[in-house]
Amino acid sequence: MQTTSTKQVITPPEGKIHRLPWPYSHGIAVGNLLFIAGQVALDEDLRLVGPGDIEVQARQAWENIRTVVVAAGGKITDVVKVTTYLADLADIDGLHKVRREIFPDGDYPVATVTEAKRLGLPGLLVEIEATAVIGST
Repeated sequence: MQTTSTKQVITPPEGKIHRLPWPYSHGIAVGNLLFIAGQVALDEDLRLVGPGDIEVQARQAWENIRTVVVAAGGKITDVVKVTTYLADLADIDGLHKVRREIFPDGDYPVATVTEAKRLGLPGLLVEIEATAVIGST
């Protein structure tokens, strides 16, 4: 099988998103498809943003997603699919409020939300994984 697309690791500029002390990439582009690792409420210094506040944490996760998309040459509206992991499904209204802010025209990506018993670090309430098609909008 022969392909014409190559895999490109997307590394946003220093100071825009936390550097990874763990073995994964923030984003991988293959052609105009961008796969974005689960983003959480960590700032560029790996500090938890918004302890106990789902809306603040969701905004930070979305800001991290935006940073990866922009580093790949796209914009947030290029996101076409998200999978969201919540520590508590009771937080879904706050999550939806933030998603409405991110996509105010109502052109939402397809989405799946599930509850996770535990997320990757203490204090995390949400993790959002995304797929984008760069240049789709």
